Amino acid sequence: MSKPRVGRRKKILLVDDTFLLETRNLRRRVNQAVKHPEPVMRADAPWNHDREDVNYVNVLYDASERVFRMWYAVIERIERGSAARRWAYATSRDGINWDRPELNRVEVNGSTRNNYMLDAMNDFCWTIVFDPSDPVARRYKMIFMIDAPEMVWGRFHVPLNLAYSADGLTWERPAHVNPVLRGVADGGMTLYYVPERRKYVLFTRRVPNLPRDVSMYESFDLVNWEDRGRALVAPDEHDPPSMFNLQSLTPFRYEGLHLGLVNTHYTLPGAEGYEVRHEPPADFGDPRMGILDIQMAYSRDGRTWHRPTDRRAILPTGDPGAPDAGELFAPQSSPPVVDGETWIFYTACPERHSIWDHRRLKETGRPIHRTVMMARMPEDHWVSLDAEAEEGCVVTRPIVGASSHRILLNADAEGGRIQGELVAPDGQVIDGFSRNDCVAMTGNGPEQALTWTGRATERNRDACVRIFLVNAKLYSLTMTSHE
Repeated sequence: MSKPRVGRRKKILLVDDTFLLETRNLRRRVNQAVKHPEPVMRADAPWNHDREDVNYVNVLYDASERVFRMWYAVIERIERGSAARRWAYATSRDGINWDRPELNRVEVNGSTRNNYMLDAMNDFCWTIVFDPSDPVARRYKMIFMIDAPEMVWGRFHVPLNLAYSADGLTWERPAHVNPVLRGVADGGMTLYYVPERRKYVLFTRRVPNLPRDVSMYESFDLVNWEDRGRALVAPDEHDPPSMFNLQSLTPFRYEGLHLGLVNTHYTLPGAEGYEVRHEPPADFGDPRMGILDIQMAYSRDGRTWHRPTDRRAILPTGDPGAPDAGELFAPQSSPPVVDGETWIFYTACPERHSIWDHRRLKETGRPIHRTVMMARMPEDHWVSLDAEAEEGCVVTRPIVGASSHRILLNADAEGGRIQGELVAPDGQVIDGFSRNDCVAMTGNGPEQALTWTGRATERNRDACVRIFLVNAKLYSLTMTSHE
């Protein structure tokens, strides 16, 4: 393994052992995002009615304008079958309070005073990316699917299509191109761009649709696609038997990594259709039948994907009666990262992915509306190395010029302590950078500097960083050049 080279700034995330030589008495844990307590979008505009819900949320962040832009579906609830979806648009300065501009494009109940971009289409869903490097007319790109009775009769299976836009509101479909991809399953698709490979990458489900897993397709031009095979398949030895449906993977870039939001679905092994219709008995071993939550995945190269061995959800379902008590659907576009925090906008539903739970909730008289909720993952908090009362230790691989750089930790040492030292790969401590010379860290937050009181005799020395933790959590290390 080559040494991680340090430019002006190099951050090491702790999702795996790629840049680590040793860990001792530490537990690698997946951490939860912090939920906003209430939905941030409901179908409650003056032009909505009480049988409408929201679904299929895409949110992008315009850093130049410091504004969030949301595209979402408005769908009428029906007892069975598919319903048509209108395409709506909203903006927000804070990600919590949203403006729904009157676009005057679609007539509903005799008025165009609404925020709809397109009129209702059957099973319409989409995934959007913004590409500022392309000509203005094609800055916004969308892969979408639609359905129609004629397509059902012809046994079409979810052909995917392409559209472009200059402003994200008016969309052009290229002539003689669509559909651009066939043979994938319904919904659950996400698109992102990987600039170092100059490729668009699409994650979706393929046929057959059960059990569900995540497949990957790549394209230079969004028209010609290469099938890269299955990216994630469940279950493995770290999953319970009920966790073998992966609804989707929403990828995004974070500090040089490819991270993903994985929609995990708990169901009856080998009998998914039965479980949707029939409630398990009260003494059934797994109480999570029909639950959808959101876990995480990661990749170093964007092609080989992994799930942490700790399978706790980064976004678990809420308590009974909460707006997200039954299903959480990951966003259709990469979550924006703003000032270090990752903003996750997800579709929330109080009912499980089952007919029996829908009927049970309906009998209680409680509303079953789908809404958009939001959670924020604090900077670097995806995975941590945790120590309890017994001291733990982690050692990095050799880092070029370590003794001449500031070492910043994102850590929580409140109620505990963290100390560090620089060592050679053979364990020899570098003069001036011993543990005894290190000022104990007891704070909580990013960019806490390791400091030493000893006199350093060697500058620009390659070294490993050895960190000692007691009752503390370590999220990341950052090496940065002195000013």
